Amino acid sequence: MRHHHTALHVTDMERSARFYVDGLGLTRLDAWTSGPYIGELYRRPNVKVRAMLLTTSDGAFRLELAHAEPLLPAVNPSEAQPGTAHLAFTDIDVKQVYAKMTALGYEAVSEPVAPTSGPIAGGWLVYLLDPDGNRVELIQAPDWQHDETSEDGMPVTGTPTS
Repeated sequence: MRHHHTALHVTDMERSARFYVDGLGLTRLDAWTSGPYIGELYRRPNVKVRAMLLTTSDGAFRLELAHAEPLLPAVNPSEAQPGTAHLAFTDIDVKQVYAKMTALGYEAVSEPVAPTSGPIAGGWLVYLLDPDGNRVELIQAPDWQHDETSEDGMPVTGTPTS
């Protein structure tokens, strides 16, 4: 078995796409509207679902943004309640991406922190909040360095040092 994609149900497709594509640098792969089968799959007759598939620059992770109508009441994933999840991205300059995302008006749970224990001790961590309040963790390992940074603050290449 291997991972195919992770999906987030969003209230506004384009607003979420701006966060993940324009903000974090994911790439759009595909977009579609689901057919009649989706009502059975979701166990919601007459539901209509629009979806967009995004990927990371290395193609190793795919994120599906799904917008189902009619909308159901949302939970608050920003409080890390049971039943919610978060996404995590690495091989980035956490402080630089945090500065870019907050300058674009996106929220974070805190400023970047330097963990003192665990596998990222000596590196940097931060949780951003996407437009629907989903936590998006940015991880910079202590031994990570990037060779070059693009104009938008995202690294062009990144390699761990040994």
